[in-house]
Amino acid sequence: MQPVVLLSSPKGGCGKSSLSRNILVSAAQAGKRVVGVDLDKQGTLTTWSERRERARVAVPSLPPVPVIPAELDDWREALAHARATDADLIVVDTPPSVELNLNAVLSLSSAADLILVPSQTTMDDVDSTAPWMKRLLATQAKAAFILNRANRRTRAFSTIRARLVAVGPICPIEVGQFEEIPAAAGKGLGVLDLTRTNSGETFEALWSYVAREVGL
Repeated sequence: MQPVVLLSSPKGGCGKSSLSRNILVSAAQAGKRVVGVDLDKQGTLTTWSERRERARVAVPSLPPVPVIPAELDDWREALAHARATDADLIVVDTPPSVELNLNAVLSLSSAADLILVPSQTTMDDVDSTAPWMKRLLATQAKAAFILNRANRRTRAFSTIRARLVAVGPICPIEVGQFEEIPAAAGKGLGVLDLTRTNSGETFEALWSYVAREVGL
């Protein structure tokens, strides 16, 4: 079956939707057929996908990135719907506050081939994401932190990264605070849809990591 990448974190605003859409676009630009599943009631990934379809009317060369909106409690039906497509990869965006939906999120996690837990470089993020990573690893899930909106030049970067490494695996690619990421999203695009980028290599490397981890 198609591999499933799950973006999951109890911390709101850590970039789950942003990373989801850019992983989807990166895979699509690499020639993979993709589908997203949006389980967040805010529907951020769904809204972006609708915006992308409007952009594709003007630029048909943009690869399609369909997204299936669903409720978290209906994740099995949504995942079955996604698996019924001809996609090579499924990326699932989840809501924050996992402790309010613990059983559903843990069950969903057991169906994922890779779980990425976004974290910014603050102690608030560590306090939120570290216990979640421990719980995921206790279920034998394949999970890794991914540093998002990170700045290597700050002292906090090294401190927070060290704390996360002490808890669980960490993705070797961190995503910086690039203005082009939200700018592209506002047009229904991902970074790798753009012709000139500052973060293109970052997302190419992130896709290489994801593809290797899920066997693509």
